[in-house]
Amino acid sequence: MEFASGVAENVLGRLASYAAEEVCLAWGAQHELKKLNKTLSAIKVVLQDAEKKQMQNPLITHWLGNLKDVCNDVEDVLDEFEFRKLRLKVLINEQRSVKAKVHQFFSHWNPIVFNFKMGHKIKEIRERLVEIDDEKTKFSFIQIAELADDVHDTRRETDSLPEAYVVGRDEDRNHIINHLLNDTRSFGNENVSVISIIGFGGLGKTTLAKMVYNDKVVEENFEMRLWICVSDKFDIHTLVKGIIAETKKECDCGSLNLMKKGLQDVLRGKKFLLVLDDVWDTESIGFTVQKWDELITLLDVGAKGSKIIVTTRSESVGSLVHPIQMHSLKGLSHEKSMILFKKNAFYEGEEQHYQHLIKIGENIVKKCGGVPLALVTLGSMLRSKRERREWLRVKDDEIWSMSGNDNIMAALKLSYNALSPHLKSCFAFCSLYPKDYVFFSKDIVPLWMAQGYLKSSSENEDFEEMGLDCIRLLCSKSLFQLEMDLKTNIVFKIHDLLHDLAISVAGVEYSTVNCRPSSAFEKVRHMSITANDLPGDEARVPEFILQLEKLRTILNVDGNARISNQYFLRTCISRFKYMRALDVHGSTLEELPSSIGNLSHLRYLNLKDNTKLRKLPTFICKLLNLQFLSLEGCEALEELPNGIGNLINLRFLYITTQQMYLPKGVFRRLTLLQTLLISSCKNLKSLGEEMECLTDLRQLVIGNCKNLESLPPNMKNLTALHTLMIVDCKKLELMRSGEGINGLRSFIVGQSDLEVLPNWLQESADTLQSLQIAECDNLTALPEWLQKLTLLEQLVIRYCPKLSALPQGMHCLTALRELRILRCPELRKRCKRETGEHWSKIKHVPKIVLYDSDDD
Repeated sequence: MEFASGVAENVLGRLASYAAEEVCLAWGAQHELKKLNKTLSAIKVVLQDAEKKQMQNPLITHWLGNLKDVCNDVEDVLDEFEFRKLRLKVLINEQRSVKAKVHQFFSHWNPIVFNFKMGHKIKEIRERLVEIDDEKTKFSFIQIAELADDVHDTRRETDSLPEAYVVGRDEDRNHIINHLLNDTRSFGNENVSVISIIGFGGLGKTTLAKMVYNDKVVEENFEMRLWICVSDKFDIHTLVKGIIAETKKECDCGSLNLMKKGLQDVLRGKKFLLVLDDVWDTESIGFTVQKWDELITLLDVGAKGSKIIVTTRSESVGSLVHPIQMHSLKGLSHEKSMILFKKNAFYEGEEQHYQHLIKIGENIVKKCGGVPLALVTLGSMLRSKRERREWLRVKDDEIWSMSGNDNIMAALKLSYNALSPHLKSCFAFCSLYPKDYVFFSKDIVPLWMAQGYLKSSSENEDFEEMGLDCIRLLCSKSLFQLEMDLKTNIVFKIHDLLHDLAISVAGVEYSTVNCRPSSAFEKVRHMSITANDLPGDEARVPEFILQLEKLRTILNVDGNARISNQYFLRTCISRFKYMRALDVHGSTLEELPSSIGNLSHLRYLNLKDNTKLRKLPTFICKLLNLQFLSLEGCEALEELPNGIGNLINLRFLYITTQQMYLPKGVFRRLTLLQTLLISSCKNLKSLGEEMECLTDLRQLVIGNCKNLESLPPNMKNLTALHTLMIVDCKKLELMRSGEGINGLRSFIVGQSDLEVLPNWLQESADTLQSLQIAECDNLTALPEWLQKLTLLEQLVIRYCPKLSALPQGMHCLTALRELRILRCPELRKRCKRETGEHWSKIKHVPKIVLYDSDDD
């Protein structure tokens, strides 16, 4: 059982906090909490040894699982105490005398009865914990002095993410490119031929395919390039829909036949390159010859010379696609392996000072068997370690001998084991999602926060920033694959093998789309669902859900999943009273059950894109623990409940409503709010004057509010604001209404009639790091004062057809690391590498991306 010590440590911290606060409890409850603390403290000192020995003894894994289950139950009890404190705080904030408020509170809540119930619960839990404490003597655990968490500068590590570095694949790349461009053979198809890349997980099949895909010569030889992640589900409907999306062309996506016709219309007569990445032969849902024949026939309308690259672990798949070339990828040589390992284990120029570590590294590299994923992951893990004993601990770890022949998974597990407890929890949580899922920080971070993985001593901590730091740290250790870092939002993926590792370490606590438990249902705390799990209009609940008891998370990870009946939701609400995260986005509910107000532990509620939802029950305002509430895309929602200001714990609030004005007082009490998104409020005219009360607001996003005329006055009072995004608000007078805003780190403006950037943006000259401008049809020039943005690292310009020049002072932007210009034909021409007249202004920028059209 993974990260049990982290959960125990978290519970002990909360118990200590209660003791320090001297919470007003009946003696019985307080006494039981003290005894619970003492027993858990005695167990914690051997947990490091227990977690190490569990690989050799499954009984220890079971023992740790029982311990973690008890700790989770303790957390649920402590949450009930917290909820009572929140209720009192809300009442005190209302406009009545303190005496009247307290009287009302106690008239609804009998402290004697409550403390008796809690004392009884805690006693039951403590007795279970005593049994676990007694059992530990069977295992002869020893107390190990805990190693201090890394005290190195994590900012250096997260800010210096190594660029993807590929070693030893030039010959493979050239070989495949040669067949792409020069091999005219085909197997029964008139125009399209196939190349397959075969190799076991971690060898770098996807990396190699990307090298080929992004090669300039390849780019120039194909009119269209398309990339599809297939994974274990080879489904024609999904593939056709995905390929259409990649073409970025309008197409009727009604029936499958209409989609097929639309796809053929787009591809007909064009020379295209299609990459089908990570094709599996998983039983009935995977690859079959019949499905392949149907797909290849559909695609054979392209011009002669069109190619498909298939990457797969399966030799049978690699041959059954009838390739003109089947390329088997091999492991790296020891020499190349050392180059890759050292590149990830040391910062530039460091390795010469650590020859003694490189000698140890030679033995570690041999264990990795030439597998790039293992080399990169272990190297990244050791990047922060410079003590000889730390490298020896990795080399001599018993996991190598216990893993049999699977040294790849052993290397990945070593990297996981080196993580701090909260990072282990964040990593394991990702097992709830399907393979090849594209993660966005703005979606996953609130979920981590809801589970308590992002800990802070201050309630005003920037949880979004904490989450971003976690993602960057996991990227720096190569456990996540960074796709894009937009400063305030990160896009990442997880390699298949690391996804397998996440499922493995998540264990029985997780019921995922990839792995449903067959026993120990009482220990399951987190569940993800897809369309296949839902009963449609039928009033029933799947059997595997009815077997669960203590669920904390219900997560919809399928864009096609729709909850269409209240019975399913009512059953889950009544059954899982400790729920912390409920995600029912994209459903077709017209109203929510009023019983949702009973979920006092709920921190995360995602109702996004419930387009039929007309009204929220007033009981939703009882969810005082709620930290995240999304009503984005609920376009039928007539109004927000007047009592929404009672949700004083909210950090993230996403709003879509038909109201012209937001309820009075809604912002005055939401003083902990950090992210506010207001979108598709077609009637909204004003945000009101109370927004100035949101002194902790970090991110403000306003989109598709076509009648909004101005930003609130006194925006200068939003001193914590670092991200402002305004898109498609045509009536918004942006040149004046943003005056007073300063200290921004990121500014995004899109679908605007702006002819020039607002002058008040200069107030953030010494803080702005990212500037993104999109679909500003009237924008003709960037201001000369742009050169004053001395900290600007990222400049993105999209779809600004009248913008034809960059200002003179571009060379002054010495911090600029990334410049992207998309669909600005004249500007792109002038910025062309080496030959464009503006090239001298921007040649100092390390990453320059210039696109002429969406097809690039």
